[in-house]
Amino acid sequence: MSKTHSKTAGEKFDSGKQSWYYLPLTMLKPLADVYMAGVNKGYPPFNCLLPFDDGDRRLYDAMIRHIEASQIDPLAVNDEDGGVYHLAQVAFSALTRLHNAIHHGGGNGDKDL
Repeated sequence: MSKTHSKTAGEKFDSGKQSWYYLPLTMLKPLADVYMAGVNKGYPPFNCLLPFDDGDRRLYDAMIRHIEASQIDPLAVNDEDGGVYHLAQVAFSALTRLHNAIHHGGGNGDKDL
């Protein structure tokens, strides 16, 4: 190594940036299956990132339907959607609802309820 490059470690200026290292990707596999089920049903990729008419209510309703379907058996699958876990569909609906609230001003505005 030359005398002008004697550092033993490189520098990385990532202070304050989002850390992804501790997100266990293995937990996201059932969620990826739900995304693929949507594509297999004919929805375009990344359709979930678009705003939906009455999206907050519709995504909330979907969450509750899938919670009900998995209330007794957390491993219950939705055969109509390619055998994905209902709980993965709950997570999908929750994350899509959160995305729409953050990026599209989601929510029904019923804050007094």
